[in-house]
Amino acid sequence: MPSFRQIFFHEHDPTRRSKCQYKSAVWYHGEAQLAAVRAVVAGMEAKFGVKVATTVDPVGVWYDAEEYHQKYIEKSMSRRGTWGAW
Repeated sequence: MPSFRQIFFHEHDPTRRSKCQYKSAVWYHGEAQLAAVRAVVAGMEAKFGVKVATTVDPVGVWYDAEEYHQKYIEKSMSRRGTWGAW
């Protein structure tokens, strides 16, 4: 079964540097998580020969987005009936 880290890096392009409001980022708790993320990043860079642009930082202060940004998928499904029916 794939790990969360593998799924995260598979579901988007972590090599793309984006200037928009969304960014590829991982926040870690402790040295074990940092080592695990670095191992996945190193493996991807070796496999694809491209630098991973995902930001890797220690966990800091977190601010939730406004309520209208919360539970996006649930809200999208209830408005459209099924996920992906745009």
